[in-house]
Amino acid sequence: MIDFDSYNQQGGSFGYGGGDYSYGGGNQDHGHGGMDGGGWMAGGGGGDDDSKGRGGYKNQTLRPVTVKQLIEVPVSSGDMPVHIDGEEIKQITLVGVVRNIVQQPVNVTYSVEDGTGKIDVRMWVNGEDGGDQPDPAIAVGKHVRVYGELKFFNGSRSVNAHKIRAVTDSNEITYHGLEAVYVHLCKTRQPQASSALPAPGLGPAAAGMTPVRAAVLDAIKSAPPGPEGAAVAGIQQALAARFRADEVNSAVDWLINEGHLFTTIDDQHVQSTNFS
Repeated sequence: MIDFDSYNQQGGSFGYGGGDYSYGGGNQDHGHGGMDGGGWMAGGGGGDDDSKGRGGYKNQTLRPVTVKQLIEVPVSSGDMPVHIDGEEIKQITLVGVVRNIVQQPVNVTYSVEDGTGKIDVRMWVNGEDGGDQPDPAIAVGKHVRVYGELKFFNGSRSVNAHKIRAVTDSNEITYHGLEAVYVHLCKTRQPQASSALPAPGLGPAAAGMTPVRAAVLDAIKSAPPGPEGAAVAGIQQALAARFRADEVNSAVDWLINEGHLFTTIDDQHVQSTNFS
């Protein structure tokens, strides 16, 4: 059994209820866990040998989830590994409101809802030594944080809880939802391609580059080198066989506004920002 109360964080602190867990996302850094293995790791008592055999302590990463994510996990049999977002998950944590409590001699079943769905959370009671007793602060209508594992039995799913505690700070509810979404996006979204415009002077393939604008750039690059650049009148004359003077002037204005050209000694002399 994992002692969550004595857990020492190895990364960022969530700051709610004394900081209950740190998520590191396996070998990835999602901004909180600082351990190479990610999150917290079970310690003492030999650990979970079955988990070690299926991928080591990486699978012990504590994954923040929503109930909807747990409901969408395909039903499996036996002790088959659970996958969320394509990654094997052992330990999960969720935050929700208690809708119903059923107490039995050996366990207490809480029906927990978080706005995305509802799931049963089962906490086993140790009646011999008085440990693992139901928390009297947990009641119907109260928010709780759950730590445990998703389990399947006879085609139904539930969470076998290692620990359930009452939420005392309402900010924790919002924070957990954001954390669950953030981790989900980190696992499922590919890096977005840059939306920046092409660098100045890339030619006709650049965004918005029409034939007259490309011709103006080529004419400037073909002009004799010098800090004063090219005269607009000279560009008009060089392109007179293909474009009107007003088309050249409009192209020059556009190229200046888009950062491809800049004026030099006066408004009638321009130079390419891509010249060497």
